[in-house]
Amino acid sequence: MSLRKVRIDKTAEIERLLEEYLVICLCGLPGMGRKTAVSMLLEKHPEVNPVYCYDRELRDLTALEKGKDNNCIIKDDFQMVEEAVREADAIILGAPVYVLQPVGQFKDFVDRFSCRHDVSAINWVLDKRRAGEAPGNADDYPIERLRRRTVSYISVGGASTENWVSMGTATLHLFGFPAMMKVVANYNANSMGTIGNPYLNEEMIGHMHEIGKRTAAAVEMDDKDVEYYGPKGMGTCPVCHQNLLTVNGTTTVECPICGIEGKIAIDGDKLNVEFSEAQQARARGTFAGLREHTTEIQGFGAICGPKIMANKELLEKKMERVKKFDEMINA
Repeated sequence: MSLRKVRIDKTAEIERLLEEYLVICLCGLPGMGRKTAVSMLLEKHPEVNPVYCYDRELRDLTALEKGKDNNCIIKDDFQMVEEAVREADAIILGAPVYVLQPVGQFKDFVDRFSCRHDVSAINWVLDKRRAGEAPGNADDYPIERLRRRTVSYISVGGASTENWVSMGTATLHLFGFPAMMKVVANYNANSMGTIGNPYLNEEMIGHMHEIGKRTAAAVEMDDKDVEYYGPKGMGTCPVCHQNLLTVNGTTTVECPICGIEGKIAIDGDKLNVEFSEAQQARARGTFAGLREHTTEIQGFGAICGPKIMANKELLEKKMERVKKFDEMINA
């Protein structure tokens, strides 16, 4: 893929990569320091194509109805952003944090994008078509949509207290795991309220440039050879590199982002969590992890169908008020 002339620190290898691969940067809402963290990367890397989602009209999950081959039937700016992602080989996703996690517009996009790019769910349908168990020709599906991509996440928050931005990069992971994107880096660009502007923090600027280089370079690498870049720490989970844990009163804990279990051990004041290779192999961003969810969802019909039919008359009676809801509230 030919891009406009690339200038990156005169680094020949990165220039060569970016002549072949398209890189985009998705950015959330504007504000003091919001766009700037991403703009730093764009200024030094003009080959990166920015997509500013706050300029785009993206409807919420009422637009989840699908058309042929998972194409959304609602026409707004979602298609433009979706197509930019589909064309990209490497993606840097940045969003501001309001009240612990990224802004709602990000979630609106993810709710519409992820279900249409779930590698397991799509292959499930294609396998059914090949077996003659579902309508359509599997060979007609644009399989290039499922190709491998790399991604890095940058959350931007004003708070210096990290627990006020604790769901920032963690929530951004919802974007990439259904499409099995390879995560290269996480960066929590918090403390904007005291830093004032990312340009006043040379160390942060350096990290932004490094994230851009590594995300692009990882396109040509095998997943096993991609070294995670975590300038603020490697995190507790070895897959998503977040520090979030779900506890249940036992020594078994779970990463709520990856859905994998680990065993905790206390060594003095230090908490250690061991995630086995078998658990890591079934993380949400792997085919095995996604297939667990696909199988669960595909089994709903056999359970709920008979239950609903057996209670048809009861449900019709109970649902009368719901069916007249608009009429009741407008009375």
